[in-house]
Amino acid sequence: MAGIGPAPILFNEFFQMFMRCMPPNGWPVNSKIAVGNSGGPDSTCLLFLLQKLLTDLRSKTMARQSIPTSVVSLSVNHNLQEASHSMAARSAANAAAMGIEHLTLDIPWGTPPFSDKPVASQSMEQVAREARYHVIFDGMARTGAHSVAFGHHADDQVETSLMRLARGTTELGAGGMRRCRRWGMGTGDVEGGLGWVGHHGLDRWIIRPLLDVRKDRILATCEEHQLDYVNDPTNFQPEITLRNAIRQMLTLQEEGKDMVLSLLIITQSALSGLPQHISGSLEKIKVAAADLQETTMDLEGGLHQLHGAVKVLSSRLEDVDNEVTFHLKNLTLPSPPSTLILSSHALPAIVDPTVRLALVLRVMRYVSFHPWGSLRADGNRRRTSIQRIIDTLWQSDGAPPFTAGGGVLWQPAIFSAKKRLRVGTQCLGRRLQLGERFAWMASRLPAVPYNMLDTAILPSKLDIDVTERLASATSRGDDFLEVLFDCRFLVRFDLSQIPEELVEALRKSQETGVNVRIKPHTKYYWPKVVLRKPSCVDIAYATLMDNGQIDTFGHAPWVTMKYIRLLDAT
Repeated sequence: MAGIGPAPILFNEFFQMFMRCMPPNGWPVNSKIAVGNSGGPDSTCLLFLLQKLLTDLRSKTMARQSIPTSVVSLSVNHNLQEASHSMAARSAANAAAMGIEHLTLDIPWGTPPFSDKPVASQSMEQVAREARYHVIFDGMARTGAHSVAFGHHADDQVETSLMRLARGTTELGAGGMRRCRRWGMGTGDVEGGLGWVGHHGLDRWIIRPLLDVRKDRILATCEEHQLDYVNDPTNFQPEITLRNAIRQMLTLQEEGKDMVLSLLIITQSALSGLPQHISGSLEKIKVAAADLQETTMDLEGGLHQLHGAVKVLSSRLEDVDNEVTFHLKNLTLPSPPSTLILSSHALPAIVDPTVRLALVLRVMRYVSFHPWGSLRADGNRRRTSIQRIIDTLWQSDGAPPFTAGGGVLWQPAIFSAKKRLRVGTQCLGRRLQLGERFAWMASRLPAVPYNMLDTAILPSKLDIDVTERLASATSRGDDFLEVLFDCRFLVRFDLSQIPEELVEALRKSQETGVNVRIKPHTKYYWPKVVLRKPSCVDIAYATLMDNGQIDTFGHAPWVTMKYIRLLDAT
């Protein structure tokens, strides 16, 4: 007798999956959610379930304020293979059949910020991914979507975990993709460049409601509801990407072949001609999986075992996030803006190496001048560097100031609620007075010594000429102008209160050479707005002070400065 096939996803079941993906502060009122629609079975299933769910819940008063109100379908035409256009057309047709707003996003290769069309190589996957995410974020902005949902499922989660193991990730990375995460500032430092998002990415979210669902259940759902879809032919070409090679490896194993034999077939026979970086990565996966401490990830145990192992790692990731959040609330002392001071005496209570690692990464991401959410803000997660930070912070006898990546300076400190804060080498070997405690301060790594800030040539992100932007905004009659400074501060100009003499200076700037700039001051590199005249001392118009307030030097409060980096886990 034939066995019972996989069950389709039930609507009540999907509701629970979807609500587990809700951002920490909930869904904004009357928000719109986008779906990354490739035309394949995963995104088609997700689009159908989400549209059905929101349609059903819109009539229920209890849910009106807690879920998005509409869906928009976004598909990307990569223009990298012949099937690109047909898949984009299928995506649009599926959305139309469901009565869903749709937008097709073409990648214009060769038009800045996009590079020339990539060819099959080790970097093609990363270039295509950055281009895809760039146009998707643009599509979200154009359609007003607060979040984007992707159809990644449990099988994808296994593949992602194995890919990260091949790249030398920690067990935190091996936990795979998060159900819900902030988009982040992107991967590039150049404003307007590929991968750059800036501060707008801190207010948008990526969710993955189907992460606990196997692929076979998604296919069963498509069959149950007669959903039409296409399969991307490149998903079955292991020589193109590491993910495809892993997928083929797992498919061979699922079909009943011995895993060791499968690896041999992939690397030597059936898939002969694989690029060396892919075949080498497959070998690294086996070694890294065997070294995991939290769970047993046996590549010869089959997909069922791998799903269970990755689920353990994902759950562990959530537990560690919660534990780090708890410890940071207890460890953090009042700190100057843009810095973080951790009480040393409470650090030894954290004994779990994984929690220590996650705490250090959280602090680095908060303080770093690299884009929030990027690997560079985490010091590229280099194990030796991060371990050096952990070893130094958790030793009891103190250490001189040091850096170990991520653009973060770690300094010993002595904190007193009533006296001034002491930071740096002056704290070494010093006896504590009544009411004092030892601490560590994490702050931005200086680009040049503080006493050279007014004379040194600084990178453009630290010396921003906003003259043209201010002039254009005022001539258009805009209410506000926002500028991200050093990937850390959002400087906001209220143009209705801009000093009249500055408006006049902007009008004549091309003739006089006068310009308005945002530049750093203090050893913490806080922003300062100045008017610069040729052969004259800069005139300060607004600056951030120790208490977080803004000094506008007697003018109306026309400039605000907000530190926007987050200590959140996602």
